Amino acid sequence: MLKPPTGKLGLQRIVLGNLPLLGISYQGRRKDREYIEKFSDKGEMKKIMRVALRHGVSLFAASSHGFNDLAPIHLDAVKEVEKEEETELSLISCIGIPLEVGGEKVNEYRRWKTHLNYELEQFGETVRRKAFEDPILNCRLGWKENLRGAKPYKSNQLKRELRVNWKLWEESIEKLSNHMIAWVEPGSETDFLAISRIDLLEELLDRIGESGYRSLLGSHHLRASFPLVEEWKVKRFDGYVTPINRLGVMMFPTQRDAEKAAERARTGGKLIAGIKPFAGGRIEPKEALEYVYKELKADSCMIGVGSVEEAEEDFRVARDVLASIRRP
Repeated sequence: MLKPPTGKLGLQRIVLGNLPLLGISYQGRRKDREYIEKFSDKGEMKKIMRVALRHGVSLFAASSHGFNDLAPIHLDAVKEVEKEEETELSLISCIGIPLEVGGEKVNEYRRWKTHLNYELEQFGETVRRKAFEDPILNCRLGWKENLRGAKPYKSNQLKRELRVNWKLWEESIEKLSNHMIAWVEPGSETDFLAISRIDLLEELLDRIGESGYRSLLGSHHLRASFPLVEEWKVKRFDGYVTPINRLGVMMFPTQRDAEKAAERARTGGKLIAGIKPFAGGRIEPKEALEYVYKELKADSCMIGVGSVEEAEEDFRVARDVLASIRRP
């Protein structure tokens, strides 16, 4: 059973992101290898966590143990920093949804192709070019070729055969039992469920809520998912974790569509936590964070960093931007 956070908890304006610490740079395989080698040393992760604490950031993003080889090391580092600094850290823990079709794990490229076809019907050809040219997606080896060759799932097949492997889901939850979980974030597979089996998404949120925990939905396709979630009156979640950056990277089907959906969701009372604010290091911190906090008015932003120097700069800039918003 997960332990709920103690005391009154709100979504902090600044969250320490975790993907660079897990070896994901969004800048290519060479940079990924650099991060993997560096952060295989738990002490390097802890240095960055301590910078976050010095800047008043105590809400961290995390991934479940099975995400990759560095994820368990990251979670161990969180516990050690808590003990060494005599503090309590809360987590927004992203857990990928273990989806299966016909008893086999859902193929990532077929899932993306299914969603792409849905968005093509809804929003037109612009989304095809965006999906194939997105710089973060193209950091995946063979992205264009694999997406082009993937066969979408058929809607009647998904209605009959799409399932959540609840055993794997519960195991992922249970492995986080020693941590203070502020929110469980079902991963971006939620977009796929929204367009295909929203009943499974509702069941997932019910299971999380019945355990006494809160949810934020991960979404890379907010304009497609948000109206469906609203139409079905899906409950038991507090908001969205979604890409927000000035270049529109990973904002589907288009940047403008995603902006409008985020605004509608926030106006309707849902929290908006921005991810990928720097578009994988392609935007300078001040420009990036002014867009996130001032223009899009996001409630929060997850800032991932690959060094102590980056952490000091990015958190300082974030605090300065937020201070300028509060000033009359």
